[in-house]
Amino acid sequence: MNDKESKLDHLLADLAASYARSAPPRDGLEKLKRRMQAETNTLSDADLEWLAAAGKALEIKGHKDE
Repeated sequence: MNDKESKLDHLLADLAASYARSAPPRDGLEKLKRRMQAETNTLSDADLEWLAAAGKALEIKGHKDE
């Protein structure tokens, strides 16, 4: 392990220890659950790309029908 990796490991260990010493935020678990639920209800990048491509295909088809 080089010196930079060692320093990073030390800083990450200090950060983890700091979080371990601090009290969890009030209603933190409920807020986290709500946020995770909101995240799972979003579309992935692949889904968004597919929808964009489908929209373009419909747009092009609409112009041909005119």
